[in-house]
Amino acid sequence: MSKPVAWPVRVVSYEAILVLTSSDRDFMARHKTQAANQIPLFGAEVESSENYLPFRVLHAARLVERRIARALTAEFDLSLAEWIVLSALLDADQVSVRDLVPLTGLDTVAVSRAATRLSDKRFVRKIVNKHDKRLVVLSPSKAGRALAGEVDRKMLDLETAFLKGLGVQERVRLGQLLGAVIDSA
Repeated sequence: MSKPVAWPVRVVSYEAILVLTSSDRDFMARHKTQAANQIPLFGAEVESSENYLPFRVLHAARLVERRIARALTAEFDLSLAEWIVLSALLDADQVSVRDLVPLTGLDTVAVSRAATRLSDKRFVRKIVNKHDKRLVVLSPSKAGRALAGEVDRKMLDLETAFLKGLGVQERVRLGQLLGAVIDSA
């Protein structure tokens, strides 16, 4: 017979002790993810949108997005889509507009428009395929790389401002939690 393990469990307003056998622990391990997926953060007590996690995540994302967009426009005359496309190009070096879509999370039209504006500003080079004129490969220009360096410094300043109330461990944990949310979305 397996040795029982005591697990503290919070029940309403008092502490209870559960005694579990190894088969109980195996059952819990197998169903842990399923149970976690079925339990909302605030249970059935979502009385306002402030307690609804998806709303809070969207609200935080929109606030951050707006602040970044304002900074990009004011300091660099860039749209958020242009910055996202330029950043993806720096990571990929040469890539087609079609291949930028999954790299950026933007739709094809937004990528195409941002690429055109970046090309007009001479931050990216467009290379047309000789065999298929519809296929355009983009590459960051020297000016685009220089601009990206300036933008990156500004983004680091903004990141510091966004996270100023968090310690190092909290920042690391936030990154891990966001990764988990993104992976499960």
